[in-house]
Amino acid sequence: MDEATEDWHQLIGSWVELRSGGSIVRTGEVEAVLADSSVMWLKFNGNHGRQMVARADGYEVVPLG
Repeated sequence: MDEATEDWHQLIGSWVELRSGGSIVRTGEVEAVLADSSVMWLKFNGNHGRQMVARADGYEVVPLG
């Protein structure tokens, strides 16, 4: 089983799955993370831009590969 990562700093530059309730919500590249790992920005391919993800939102962040 895939493991969610708590320290988001180690994910900068990596592709991850954003999950909620065990289901994949989005896949993207971690572009930046706040110092306390409370917020990250995911970058998407194409015209999908980026998304701010707060730890308080309750998502699991699972690295790909």
